[in-house]
Amino acid sequence: MLFKSAQMREVMRHAFGERGFTVSGKLDFRSGKPALQTITDLDGRGALALLHLAGVDTDDLTYVRPGEYAEGRVNLDTGDKAGFVFDLVSDTAYADHHAPGGKGGSTVDIIYGVLKELHLLEPTQALDRFVDFVTKVDNFRYPVVSLDKQPKTILGMQQDIDLNTFLRYFADHTDPTRELSEDEIQLYGLKPAQQKRQTMIADEMNTLDAIAADGNVFETKYGKILLNENNRLKTGALAAYTKYDGILSITPGVSFFVGLKNTEQRFDEEELRQKLGNKFQGKIIRDRMWLYNDAEPLRLSTEDIINALA
Repeated sequence: MLFKSAQMREVMRHAFGERGFTVSGKLDFRSGKPALQTITDLDGRGALALLHLAGVDTDDLTYVRPGEYAEGRVNLDTGDKAGFVFDLVSDTAYADHHAPGGKGGSTVDIIYGVLKELHLLEPTQALDRFVDFVTKVDNFRYPVVSLDKQPKTILGMQQDIDLNTFLRYFADHTDPTRELSEDEIQLYGLKPAQQKRQTMIADEMNTLDAIAADGNVFETKYGKILLNENNRLKTGALAAYTKYDGILSITPGVSFFVGLKNTEQRFDEEELRQKLGNKFQGKIIRDRMWLYNDAEPLRLSTEDIINALA
């Protein structure tokens, strides 16, 4: 049982019923400064979709920078907490999996567990498969899908698929990486998502080649790392991992993200701190992601980070 007492279940029911929701937004760095976008990733979208499916009103919705939170609200996929946490003092709830030292999980999995425990949502095979899918996507557990195959798979088109379509697919199938036939694309209403992905992929393939031609692929102890400066790649790691072992996405002076494709590789924070000394910034998430997006200016240069990875 997720909650140990009837009293705790009532606290959680109260948390859902009488306050608005806040979700982690995405940052746009194209202007050179981080601008908060009112969009979220698959984990955030999935959690909101499950709440809506359960009849929970999420119309009162706000967005915050990744890692931040809003007091007095239910914070989804943000706040650096582990599990479902309710702070009685601040009357603030969190459903998150980004606490320091966390080893994975997803907000969708947490919300699904809460909704089942509160009898607001009955489990189904399709829902189970959807939650498993989102959790694996959020933790980069699927094998990398080549760019040309992305418009033919649920995994490749996942950014443009709604919950109902996911559930229709997962009611029939278990594998989101299998290539769909044209009949299946039509059956599940995926043609618009496919066409959007095809256009984006064509642009990304050209950008990947241009970045490599500019000499922005570096040999490191983790393999070949692609430098994605000022978000030249729109899909970031999703595109980079099809050809390279990792990605460094950086907006100089503002923020950076380093991700590793190989699930067996791990960042050694102590080693990075030794190399960088008091210049070290950021945090390690799930051992394979090193990022910095705080309000204070980024002191580390692109060269500093690449040298630390060497």
